[in-house]
Amino acid sequence: MSDAAQHKPDSTAGRRRRWLLALDPVFEGGRRGKRAQTWDVEEELIAVALLGDVTIDLSDTKSAPPEVHIEAYAILRDVDVLVGERTHVELGGGVLRGDLSNEVPPVPEDKRTGTVSINGHSLIGDVTVRVAGS
Repeated sequence: MSDAAQHKPDSTAGRRRRWLLALDPVFEGGRRGKRAQTWDVEEELIAVALLGDVTIDLSDTKSAPPEVHIEAYAILRDVDVLVGERTHVELGGGVLRGDLSNEVPPVPEDKRTGTVSINGHSLIGDVTVRVAGS
């Protein structure tokens, strides 16, 4: 193996990812799920709202990278993303039925604490982003 091949960086290393899957009627079984209060946020989040709603609260976290990317799939239910007041939000994606809604006011670049980019996919569900507490 050549020197160049030995020192080639691994393009998959270093990126942390978390799946958030809502299958409430199937797995909940009468129990009430607990919502995380503060947590360490990964660089990439994948949310799938299939038989229940997914709420991603990024407003009060232990730690978060400066940029968070979310793949949101609203299939029959909703994905809600809550952000802090000084968070810049970029929302794009595709809708078959439902809505992609960014209710976060624009934040000037010099006042931003972080960026959340969301690639939303809606099939009879909604992907909504709003400031926590509003």
